[in-house]
Amino acid sequence: MSKNIICYDHIPVQQSTFKAGLAAHVHRWFRLTPSFGPDLVREMIEKLDCQKNEVILDPFSGAGTTLIEATLEGYDCYGFEINPFLQWVGKASSNWRLDINQLDKERTDIVLQFNEQIKHISFETLEENNLFVPPIHNPLRWWRKDVITELLILKRAIMECCSSEENRDFYLLCLAGVLVPDLTNVTLGKLQLHFIDRDDHDINVLPTFLKHLDSMMDDLSTISSLGLKSESKMFHTNSVTLEGVYNTKPVSCVITSPPYPNRYSYVWNTRPHLYFLDFFTTPKEASALDKETIGGTWGTATSMLGKGTIEPAHECLTGDAWKVIEDIRTDDNLMANYVMKYFNLLAEQIKVMDTLPQRDLRCAYVVGNSRIKGRYIETDVILGNIFEGLGYKLNSINRFRKRNSGKDLFESIVYAEKQ
Repeated sequence: MSKNIICYDHIPVQQSTFKAGLAAHVHRWFRLTPSFGPDLVREMIEKLDCQKNEVILDPFSGAGTTLIEATLEGYDCYGFEINPFLQWVGKASSNWRLDINQLDKERTDIVLQFNEQIKHISFETLEENNLFVPPIHNPLRWWRKDVITELLILKRAIMECCSSEENRDFYLLCLAGVLVPDLTNVTLGKLQLHFIDRDDHDINVLPTFLKHLDSMMDDLSTISSLGLKSESKMFHTNSVTLEGVYNTKPVSCVITSPPYPNRYSYVWNTRPHLYFLDFFTTPKEASALDKETIGGTWGTATSMLGKGTIEPAHECLTGDAWKVIEDIRTDDNLMANYVMKYFNLLAEQIKVMDTLPQRDLRCAYVVGNSRIKGRYIETDVILGNIFEGLGYKLNSINRFRKRNSGKDLFESIVYAEKQ
């Protein structure tokens, strides 16, 4: 690979990260901090020269930024997501065919039921009222007693007052949108949730929920007036294996961002949602999911990565990537295995896309370079080598933003096309 293929084209943080979505229609419904923004999606759509008759795919869909923005821009789009909660978020966030008058009626019913039940239900009487604390480890570390009581009462009101599953999902999405950090004992760090003491904080569940609901209803009204014809579908699947993916139209453009190789787990960031909204019912399910993800290191994944030596699974990973991993191994076998697993799975994900119907496939992958055990992991360059090794033409590596987590670390867009 020629180093001339790397360019530096700064894109401001307010346009390139999740911050761009905080005030944007639909994107503001649910905040996922480790995600790119809608402005960056539009940038990649333009760079890939996506045509309106072409289909866009995001194999690491997260909360659905690509799916939402591409659909708003008039493109059909597919999303793949291994996290069941995030897959549900993407699906619910892209369903704009709801009856606003019916939603208004249900809002009134939800408020009435909540206000009636809050009068006589306390934390101590939850179970006798058939309300149960989520089976997350140490739930009272996550929520105050009064807050979890109000949250459970509100969740039940939503479940009982909505006339359809689609309306119920809309209201539950609203609740998920304010659950973290507004109503949970955490603050959002650069990459992870951090526990904080909120005993003296003024936390008001229903007003917080209703304020967010107002913004969602406003967005729904705006989108309903646009007459959009584009369609989207979110699959719950592992993007490395694609179980359960069926009947897809030919894909032409891939716009995505896999997890970064800096020992980060988005499973952790969504743990309260996964348990509060009943996607998980046993404590071990979170670590089991992390074990399957690209970039997963938490729980069971950590113990597995500490054993043996993970070898490169593809010839394109035996060059510079292998050398830096072997250098890491002299200090830490677990982290060397982690990085090797990361790139093995990334290569496998690109390879498995060959099984999908496709037409003139062009790709834009947003990745982050990292330092692990003091070694510089040029994720963008290694990904470029993977693309070339799997039969793609590497067009450019656009380093558009310095990361906050270290000197000379960049976020990049790697552009490639199938030959």
